[in-house]
Amino acid sequence: MIKEILKVAFDKLNLHRVSLGVFDFNVSAISCYEKAGFKKEGLLRHSRKMGDEYWNLLIMSILEDEWLGTKNV
Repeated sequence: MIKEILKVAFDKLNLHRVSLGVFDFNVSAISCYEKAGFKKEGLLRHSRKMGDEYWNLLIMSILEDEWLGTKNV
């Protein structure tokens, strides 16, 4: 599904960069995004408060040339 979204973003919408935010405890989603070619850019510490807890948000992105390098994989 992620690859299809990126295909639309880069091939049809001609975007140069796609970014996303994912909570740092969502290890399976982070792994999925990395397999699709996304790179970790930074961490927004305590970006959300849920009840008595604060959650960190990991920022990830992929650039057009990185996408072109993964299209054939």
